[in-house]
Amino acid sequence: MKAELQQKLLKKYPEFFQDELPIYTGDSTKEVLENTVKLLKQEEMVLPIQFGFECGDGWYVILDTLMEEIKFYLKHKNESRDREFKYKFMWDLQRWLRLNAGKPNSWKTKLSDWIYKNAPKGKPHLQLRIDQVKEKFGGLRFYYSGGDDEISGMVRLAESLSYRTCEYCGSTKDIGYTSGWIISCCKSCHESSEQLKRYKWEPRKEG
Repeated sequence: MKAELQQKLLKKYPEFFQDELPIYTGDSTKEVLENTVKLLKQEEMVLPIQFGFECGDGWYVILDTLMEEIKFYLKHKNESRDREFKYKFMWDLQRWLRLNAGKPNSWKTKLSDWIYKNAPKGKPHLQLRIDQVKEKFGGLRFYYSGGDDEISGMVRLAESLSYRTCEYCGSTKDIGYTSGWIISCCKSCHESSEQLKRYKWEPRKEG
């Protein structure tokens, strides 16, 4: 992925990345060596995930959408956690008192109200850190730490969509894959690329 697209994702979602991890941001073997030398001399800013985003520009929208949805989900999930009791037994006790209070002004009602107002709130926030983003066997791989089952579902959906999206241009029409070196690409990109023409292209079957 082009460096400018990588930087857009990093600036838009800085909370998902760790800081100051030297990595390569170029597009060829020659640039790998050149950037390695620069990194050792600390002459340039580097991306905070090892090797950067190891996939084509065509999957930028998938990654941007995925991270945007994860950010939105975490925001609301953690706002909800801020309102929850820090300790589960407090919630269980408060609920039991409320259900068995009887009279409106009974001691159970008063204790239930006191617990609700004064018991420690704020469950630990759910967090996520992106460890690696790459192409593998023609599909997107999104490796991360943290999250939950909902986020896992989002990632699986994004990864499955990559097989039906051209890694080079982002098109979703006439998508196929190359044999030998497996790449998900559209027919147009395959026909216009001398590199891709070396591999046989087959249309991806529906269903």
